[in-house]
Amino acid sequence: MANCNNCGSEVQDNAKFCENCGAPVETAQEYVEEQAVNYYEEAPVGNTAEQESLAKSALVTSIIGLALSELGIPGIIVSAIAKGKVKKAVAAGATGGKLKAARILSKLGLIFSILMTIFWIIYIVAIGAAVVYGINEGGFQEIENALSSL
Repeated sequence: MANCNNCGSEVQDNAKFCENCGAPVETAQEYVEEQAVNYYEEAPVGNTAEQESLAKSALVTSIIGLALSELGIPGIIVSAIAKGKVKKAVAAGATGGKLKAARILSKLGLIFSILMTIFWIIYIVAIGAAVVYGINEGGFQEIENALSSL
């Protein structure tokens, strides 16, 4: 025999209501199912609006940083800002695919931007050397002769 949850009186196992107070009698299985439903209803799902906004902002900035990586230094700046936004979103408790993508893209943006900055420095030095060589050694005439012989 079980006890009534309302008044504590003994009730028969198959009773639906307490004979003493008339309260509905819950079986152990019904109680467990009710608690499980309450648990899942109260459990937060996904990010809050603020966390979602932070993750989205980090993702957009990461994409822009990666797009600017071809320019070198501007890509470094924007990708570093994106990396900071990723850290801010993580600190706020954001999770999910947008944040993971933002983290990856901000790192790729930094790497490509650094490589492109090195490329542009080498390119500018090479152009400068070619100009200096052309002025001092008559190199422009040699280039023109080589091109006309093709």
